Amino acid sequence: MSFLRRAAIGGALASLCLFAGVRDADACGGCFHPAAETSPSVVTDHRMAFKISTRETILWDQVRYAGDPTEFAWVLPVRAGAVVELSHDEIFGALDRSTRTTVTGPEVFCNQPSSSSSSRSSSRSSSSSNGGGCGGGSTETYDDGYASGSSDNASFGGDAGATFTGNEQVEVVDQSVIGPYRAVTLHANGGVGIAAWLTDNGFAIPDGVRPTVEAYTREGFDFIALRLRPGANVRAMRPVRVVTPGADPTLPLRMVAAGVGSHVGLTLWVLGEGRYHTASFPDAPIDWSRLAWDPKTSRSNMTELVKAALASNGGRSWITEAAVKMYPYGTSNRTFAGAYENLCSGKPARVVPCDADENALPPPDGTPQQYVPPDPDAGADASTDDAGDADADASIDAGSDAGVQCTKVVSGCDGYDDVDVVMRGLHAGDFWVTRLRADLPVSALDADLRLEAAPGQVEDDPQRHTEAFTDPSFDPCASTRASATPSRVDTGCACRTTRMRRDAGTWVVIAVTAMAVSAIARRRRR
Repeated sequence: MSFLRRAAIGGALASLCLFAGVRDADACGGCFHPAAETSPSVVTDHRMAFKISTRETILWDQVRYAGDPTEFAWVLPVRAGAVVELSHDEIFGALDRSTRTTVTGPEVFCNQPSSSSSSRSSSRSSSSSNGGGCGGGSTETYDDGYASGSSDNASFGGDAGATFTGNEQVEVVDQSVIGPYRAVTLHANGGVGIAAWLTDNGFAIPDGVRPTVEAYTREGFDFIALRLRPGANVRAMRPVRVVTPGADPTLPLRMVAAGVGSHVGLTLWVLGEGRYHTASFPDAPIDWSRLAWDPKTSRSNMTELVKAALASNGGRSWITEAAVKMYPYGTSNRTFAGAYENLCSGKPARVVPCDADENALPPPDGTPQQYVPPDPDAGADASTDDAGDADADASIDAGSDAGVQCTKVVSGCDGYDDVDVVMRGLHAGDFWVTRLRADLPVSALDADLRLEAAPGQVEDDPQRHTEAFTDPSFDPCASTRASATPSRVDTGCACRTTRMRRDAGTWVVIAVTAMAVSAIARRRRR
């Protein structure tokens, strides 16, 4: 099958996935603080992964914030039928590893002076040396600031906050406890019901955000509210995923305005059977032709190029940092599952119910499940011969008078199901990850983000390379030339970059070809 035909089929499949059963999307959350909070936190960044399939749409969302709030409500507009589940940092860590931009600088090779005037030795050294030396192989990796720490292990306090209450305008559809959150799904019977409900539950609604909350209510959205009391010095919430039936190509971005400062950083991975781009916001291409390496700082000018692209179109631009077709499964770190498992494999032992993993939702009445560690003396038949059999050692009679649940000890990636959830309903042979980023001023959060299949279903590799220096006059071999013995004219530094080496090879091929043609011509003349 030709490349053009494969690209056309890929684009058609992505379009079918996007528009089959399309309706509005599920959730982007806004943070609301108690009215009595004197120094509320400010949301600085969102990390989101958005899976689109004909079967379901799933949003993974995590916010990072500045400050130490005593508690806050995280409110997400959703469509009827949406459910919220607990997720893990590893989903974002794996996506980041798979799509993170890296830049390599020029490789410069030099013939160094030797003790003999008739011989030379070739060597490579770092291009980061100030003002001289021969350069080669320096690499810069872009860091989005989330790499330090794990919110999975952060302390969020002893409970998930007080139970939400309803009012005559708001119906509480469901209420539960998931991990550190108390979650409630709300349906408003009036156009201003949710705003009044937030106020009744002690949360302040900024004047600029209230019209947005009321607009989503009038548009028929339900809301999922998560209440959280974070521990001190916690800077990122544990991620959740919101599952909605059907294909949803739109993220209600207007709600993100709640709790942000003058700007908010957004990193979005779109997971589906094709490459995606933003349709309701402008795409901003990065001018990679200007990519260059600074030998004094051992870094590229990539950050400056990215900032310029993000600032275009009044700061409303989205950039595509990567668009890659991936193998979802496998043990290699180049696969999505491999990267995910490398991150969670070292997790310590923990106790979960025998018949569920740690992501299981509590009963619908909202009563928190108390997972009781196994009692080695419970039951005469309890096995003690095989310490490695967690199910046998941890098993407890669930029907005993004490009412203790059957529990088991798990560790590592046990119960970490994000990879299977991502691939549910997607064809493993057509799995794409598109990484998008924006740094939006709060004024740009006046419209929802609509996604669509990209016009060109081609990959955009995050591995970048440049042969140029930021200072065109920089001479990587200056110090080597300066150290050469003046009387030995044949021991100077012959400086070649990788690009020059390839060009030299091309000229050698041309010269050899010319000589061959000339020889053939001479034979024919004879």
